[in-house]
Amino acid sequence: MKLLPCTALAALLAAPAARAADISMPVTAPSPAVVDWSGFYFGAEGGYGWLAGEIPETVFTAGKTEAASGGTAGVFVGYDHQLDNRMVIGIEGAYSYNWNDNDYVVSSPLPILNGQSVTFGTEWRASVEGRLGYAWGKALVYASGGFASTRLEGSFSLTGQGYDDVLNGWTAGLGVDYAFNEHVFGRLKVRYSDYGNTDLVTKATGLPGLSDTKLTQASITAGIGFNF
Repeated sequence: MKLLPCTALAALLAAPAARAADISMPVTAPSPAVVDWSGFYFGAEGGYGWLAGEIPETVFTAGKTEAASGGTAGVFVGYDHQLDNRMVIGIEGAYSYNWNDNDYVVSSPLPILNGQSVTFGTEWRASVEGRLGYAWGKALVYASGGFASTRLEGSFSLTGQGYDDVLNGWTAGLGVDYAFNEHVFGRLKVRYSDYGNTDLVTKATGLPGLSDTKLTQASITAGIGFNF
């Protein structure tokens, strides 16, 4: 019968020790696995774009911005290298086609231009960009920037002829790529492009000495890509 008090005492001493062991070993959640973005990739994307042409004051009383908007679709290809600190550096080329024509009637202090109709828009867009990003889990968040080119086309009722001009400038963007698996990822990206100035007003009207027009473009696209 003397064993019973000893057994009870041992049980009482063991219970706090067990609770202390539970407290000293907290359960930690595993950190998300990071996708390795190193390698070549290609894909397709589509979305919507907004084109803006800043018409000079020599044509409109106080200057005016004419806008054209519409869909865009294209392809991209690139290469990334992921560093040990999860930073990702790369280069990407892209080519897209735009459906953003606009028609409008000119309101101008110049009688020869007033009331004339104009159409304009961009046909294609091409770019080569470097990009810098950070890999977190299955996502790659990045900024990009580089060279961009586009073909501007249109017509003017005064001359009855069409016109076109290839413009070159710079582009910058922000995006996120998300890996669905080892070889397939989705993409969402916004871009802004500045194509500089063009003498399309002079070309469209046939009137020399008119100021140049500044052309810019913004777009948002979604796409799917493949790593290999």
